[in-house]
This record gives sequence, C-alpha cells and structure tokens, in this order.
Amino acid sequence: MGSKRDYDLIVLGGGSAGIVASVMAGGLGLRVLVVEKEKLGGECLHTGCVPSKALLHAANLAHMMRVSPAAVGLPGRDVTREEAAAVLDHVRESIGDVRDADASEQLMRDHGVEIAYGAPRFQDTHTLEVDGKAITADYFLIATGSRPAAPTIPGLDGDYLTNRNLFDLKEIPEALLVVGGGPVGVEMAQAFGRLGSRVTLVQKGDRLLPRDDHELSSTLTQYLRDEGIDIRLSAAVQSIRTEDGKRVAVIRENWETVETPFTHLLYAAGRVPNIEGLGLDALGIAIGENGIEVDTQLRTAAHNIYACGDVTGEYQFSHIAEYEAKTAVRNIFFPGSGKTKFEHAPWATFTDPELVHIGMTEDEALAKGLAYEVYHQPFAQNDRAVTDHGTQGGIKVLTLGVGGKILGVHILGRRASELAHEWILAMEQGASIRAIADLVHIYPTLSMVSQHAAQRWYEATAKDPVVAKTLNVYAKTIRPNLGALVIGGAALIAAGAAAALLHSSKPTDDAS
Repeated sequence: MGSKRDYDLIVLGGGSAGIVASVMAGGLGLRVLVVEKEKLGGECLHTGCVPSKALLHAANLAHMMRVSPAAVGLPGRDVTREEAAAVLDHVRESIGDVRDADASEQLMRDHGVEIAYGAPRFQDTHTLEVDGKAITADYFLIATGSRPAAPTIPGLDGDYLTNRNLFDLKEIPEALLVVGGGPVGVEMAQAFGRLGSRVTLVQKGDRLLPRDDHELSSTLTQYLRDEGIDIRLSAAVQSIRTEDGKRVAVIRENWETVETPFTHLLYAAGRVPNIEGLGLDALGIAIGENGIEVDTQLRTAAHNIYACGDVTGEYQFSHIAEYEAKTAVRNIFFPGSGKTKFEHAPWATFTDPELVHIGMTEDEALAKGLAYEVYHQPFAQNDRAVTDHGTQGGIKVLTLGVGGKILGVHILGRRASELAHEWILAMEQGASIRAIADLVHIYPTLSMVSQHAAQRWYEATAKDPVVAKTLNVYAKTIRPNLGALVIGGAALIAAGAAAALLHSSKPTDDAS
C-alpha cells in the first residue's frame, strides 16, 4: 500500500459487493476507485431484490384482501388484473426510495472513494484501461456480478422477459409462462398469480428449489398449486409458435407433450458471470463452470487480483456477496487474515410462506453418512401464527450427537427469514440446540416456534435408555434421600474441617 501507482485498490463493479468493499477499504485509509459500467446499485437495487420484494409485498396484500378478511369477520375484496397494473408503478418507485434511503454514492464519497463510469479492461495485472485511459493499482477486486442466461428455445426469438426487463411491464400479464424453478421463478410465479395472471411454471428438475430442504420445498410446491399455479416438473419448453395471433408453448413433460397458450414468458433458468471484455484470459485467470475461480481468500490466479460475489458463481445472493467483499478487503489489507466459510450459508426464498435454508439438508447429511436427528415444530402449534392466520409450514432442525450440534435449520413459514438469525448466530458460534431451547423468547411471537423445536431435543434426550435409567435412579433413590445425603455430606465436611483445625493447632516439638 502507498505505492506510486494511482490507487491502492480498484473495484470493478458498483453493486452490492463493490459498494461494501469500497466503503470498507476507504474506511481503512486505502486510495480506492470504483469502476461501474452502468449505474451504481447493481442488479439487486435495479432489477433484483428491491423491485421483486416490492412486487411480492403488493401481491401479498392483494391476496390478503381477497382471502384473509373473511377469517376475521371483515368483508374481502378481489383485486382485478387491470387494477393491479398500478402496482408496477409502485415497484419502480420503490427502487428510487431504497436508493435514497441507502445513499450509497454519498457513503462511498464520504469514505474517500472515487467513482468512474466506463467499460474496464485489464492491460496487465496492475493496469486497467477504462474508455481509453490507463489507470494503475496495487490490487483489484472484480465484483462485476452476473446476468440472466439467454434461452435457446426454438421460436422464442427475443420476445421474452428476464428479471432485467420484467419490472418495465405496464400491465400484469394475462398468461405468464415461467421457465425455471429457482428462487426468482418461484417468487415471480406466485406474485403475478396473486395479481391476476394465469401462471404456468416449467421446471427441468423433479422439484422446485432443488438446493433447499426436500420435504419443505415439496410442501411449498403444494401450497403454490393450491393457489392455482400450474406447475410442470421434469419438464421443458421444446418450442414456441404463434397461432391465430396467440403464442403457444410446446412443453415436454414426463415423456408426454402438452401445449400451453401464454402472453408473456419469463426466463429464470440460470445466470452467467459478467466477465466479457475484461481481458482475464491474458492474465492467466481461470474461469470455471460458475465463474471466476478463486481460493478461500478470494484470490484469483493473479495474486493481486481478487474476485467476489455473483461473478464467482457459487452462492448468488446479495448477502453472500457482501460477506465475500468484506473477506476480500481483509485479505488485501491484512494478507491471509480471513477465509470464506460456507458451511452455514443461509438464504431465503421470499414466497408466502417464505422458505429458509441454513447449513446442511437431510439429503446432504444422508450422503455424508451422518447419524443425525431431526426435530420438527409446526406453525399450527404457535399461538401467534394461529391468531394471525399464518399457520402454514413449520421448522425443521438437524442435529448431531448427544451434545445437540446444529447441522442445519430449515423454516417454511411467514417471516421465516426474520426467524433465521438466532440459528445462524448459534451455528456460527458453535452453540448447541440447547442454547435455543434455554433462551427466553418473547410470548406471543412467531420466534417461539424455534424455542419449541429446540425443546424437542430435551424430550428426545430424556427418552434415551441410558438417560432415562439414570433419571429413574435419581428420582427413586437419590432424590427422596437428598436431605439425608445433604446432612450427611455436611457432617462429613464439618468433621473434616474440625480435624484440620485440631491438626493445625497442635503444638510442634520446636515450640515446646
């Protein structure tokens, strides 16, 4: 640091990872430049997390207006697809609201971070060219993110939606065909279904959300079907054709072919890293199946060039990108000080109910041959969930060994993402499930579902044959005689003390 080069650190990309990394590095006193190709905030702010959550919130309100009031004695009201079109304006406004609230650009400048706009390309490991101007730095952090993969469906041409143009719609689609059963596809299928679209979701695999808990993702799938979403599993769109001015998808499902009319197609099946034009090949930086290859310190093959976030491809979530950004800056400023750990990597799918994933799934535990235990607690037995008419789903906790080490936690329920953090903290700190069971939880809250699930461990432990026998001996033999044992023990202690006192006061030969 402090060399004669232009900057100590140049960050490529002004999204979630780039903003966090630059602010942190600037706060540590580094000379920092962020190079952004388009606009600050990245995918999360403009076309991802923020607008999608605004849409989901509006869709949930429309659903509650339609379904929930009757449960509490109030009149309900159906929101038409035409009326719901105004929601799209709200979604676009929410982007500006969040941008203003975050004030990321001002925060960066307050920490001495400079910002340049343009298309970057490496000339060598210490020189970057931005729109014809050469800029040098000791270190670089590539945080250029990812973009939706392009579909290769015959007949589709370029007439399709991704998360990048979905929120530019002026009306709610009459019939939405969603391709892809990951978080984006599942969230948007439910949102538009609740706002009046007729939704068909096509998933290549045999279940939705394949990285999540199998049992809970299957339960969520049934909830979505109950809402009217047509879900096709082990299926693929083979082709698109136009018939009498209407679009029709030819879908291959379990060796049968069906045809489904639609007005709009949302392609949400995969993402690719934004690495084109960076000139990484000339630097010997390896590109793997998911993106830029890095070690556990987030270094590329060029050891002064780091990469983090979606561009590395493994966990494409904003909170993981921020975590990686902090780790990368630590390693740049304090070499070797931190390694990425994803053993407890958490994420959430923001459907209603939400689905949370922390740590290991049952499938993974079985693959490792672990003798794990599972503890369940349904929201139907949670008082607050009952009063709020949100009893769908439950929590599932995997533990290992007599000590109750927490392997994984999976929650399907309203506000599940807000309930996750005590489990994340417990797992990161190495606390056992007993810590959650013993923690005082405020009543009545949804969080008590976690405490009650953890208390299942106590119940199971008490039923263990060895433990049960020990408790039985204590209850029948030791406990009834505890008073006599205490008195006897006290007498023994007193006698010992008296003997010690007599011994210490006995005159010695020298004193006589």
